[in-house]
Amino acid sequence: MTPNPSMPSSRRPFYGWWVSGAAATMFTIQTAAWGATFGAYLLQMQDEFGWSKLAISTAFSVSQVVSGFIAPAQGWMIDRFGSRFVMRIGVFMLGIGFVLLSLVNNLWLFYSIVLLLGLGMNLAGFITLNTAVANWFVRKRALALGLSSTGIGIGGLLAPLVTWSLVANGWRPTAFWTGVAVMLITLPLGQLLRQRPQDYGMLPDGAQPGLGGEAPPPLPEAVTTVDFTVAEAMRDRGFWLVSVGHGMALVSVFAVMVHLVPLLVEGHGWSETSAQTMFALISTSALIGQIGGGLLGDRFNKTRLSAGCMVGHCAALIMMATAGSGIIIAAAAMLHGVSWGVRGPLMMAIRADFYGMRNFGKIMGYSSAIIMVGPLIGPALAGGLNDHFGGYTEAFTLVGTLTGISTVFFLLARKPPLPQRAPTVPATPAAPPRDE
Repeated sequence: MTPNPSMPSSRRPFYGWWVSGAAATMFTIQTAAWGATFGAYLLQMQDEFGWSKLAISTAFSVSQVVSGFIAPAQGWMIDRFGSRFVMRIGVFMLGIGFVLLSLVNNLWLFYSIVLLLGLGMNLAGFITLNTAVANWFVRKRALALGLSSTGIGIGGLLAPLVTWSLVANGWRPTAFWTGVAVMLITLPLGQLLRQRPQDYGMLPDGAQPGLGGEAPPPLPEAVTTVDFTVAEAMRDRGFWLVSVGHGMALVSVFAVMVHLVPLLVEGHGWSETSAQTMFALISTSALIGQIGGGLLGDRFNKTRLSAGCMVGHCAALIMMATAGSGIIIAAAAMLHGVSWGVRGPLMMAIRADFYGMRNFGKIMGYSSAIIMVGPLIGPALAGGLNDHFGGYTEAFTLVGTLTGISTVFFLLARKPPLPQRAPTVPATPAAPPRDE
């Protein structure tokens, strides 16, 4: 039975937690299907077609960059039509993309299909799902985003099953049935997404209006009380600092996502299935970090916490580059996972706290056009350096160093002053986004 957000609050849990749970489940499916298993697909296709790692990983990078270019339009669609509408488009593209992936027989067709998969992952993923979750919370926003982000960690735990299927059953049947499963599971699940609590006569966090004319409790100091426009947000230096810092964090995340399995298989002699289990360790650590990051982010300075996570990413990649034993690799995987997990929910929470929620989708869309440079640089840089040097030591060392230097972007970011505006006559409220 689908929960009804219009039911009296005394008879049900706050509906925002259902939105967070639905987002977590969709993140789980997407991560297990593609995000954490691209490295395993890379090895399978390299064996069959003889393509270079640079060629294959560049396809992934380009798909992320193109997705970044459409992110402003995606943000507009989310604010105008609602997260559920945009999610459905993305899921359809994702499902069809996997079915077509099973038919790949040349590099250019592979590039086209990976582009389709990347667009589907983004339309059905990060901005869309997190915007829906962030709309339902203020005081518990970081915790709710942390809980929804646990789906990424759980998906990483399930990724070895997909890798096992790639090895045991072949990548073509695995891709085909993945596409079927994505559509059959995710489309019905998306019915739980609703855009804003105000559309259903509720307040964020399940708060109740003050009794006897009393005002609700004051908002946390870090949360803005005015909704910025896109232009106002983009004039703030914090918008650029956080966007560039977030993008540089993704340089390390996507380099590891695409190249960790090849590093362990080719550099340390592990089997593909054994190498994929390191993602399980990363994912377990990320799960702990996501919950911890949500709790910490609602209590402490989010930008400083994010800066600390960048240091963790840096140390983890350099450890991976120079590791001489499985113990060091495991420790690096745990450090990378915790850093990723803690930082992840803070990225959306920082923007929501700084700029408000009315134009959040559009603001995140423009920010994502900057962020997506990270997924372009990370996999392509690591793949190109591997092809040149014949190993991953130089690649992971350089990526880790770049990530560490980028700590400064979060340290310099500050909550912006409220925008100066001329007095205006209150406008008629805009129609709520369509959820249907």
